[in-house]
Amino acid sequence: MLRLTNASGHCCLHKSAINTSIAPLVIGKLKNTRAHRHASVIARVEPGQQSPPKPATEDELPPWIRREKERELQAQQGTSGLPWPLYLLFSIFTAIAAVGSIFEFVDRNPVFGVLPPDNPLWAPILLFFAVTGFPTAGILFIKGVNGFNEEAERQDKLDGYL
Repeated sequence: MLRLTNASGHCCLHKSAINTSIAPLVIGKLKNTRAHRHASVIARVEPGQQSPPKPATEDELPPWIRREKERELQAQQGTSGLPWPLYLLFSIFTAIAAVGSIFEFVDRNPVFGVLPPDNPLWAPILLFFAVTGFPTAGILFIKGVNGFNEEAERQDKLDGYL
């Protein structure tokens, strides 16, 4: 405990949290300042209870340690599904296939250059791609965007922005 008093014995500053090893620095700074026009400052160091060091919480850890802990946690939990860029890529492919199947149906082109329009399976295959392609592309797109947002929030948390 550090107790600073003036020559008359009145207490000017009382800090129990100041470490005794920095007391000369504090005293030197206080001597140069003339607070309340007191002529002298006397420092008395009293032994007191010092608080034990607190364990580092999650917010106080450096970013590289938080990243390592996050990687360990992800390795224990395992990955759920594909990475978000693949969801976006597959959504693009599915949307292109759906639009292409509509053009092939309207222009009466063979499916993939193999199945001619005279075949009875030609129309159901193209309609299946057209009808299911757009919702599938939308679902894949939403999964990709949600995956990106989760990754961005995780990175912001690791960097200390959240």
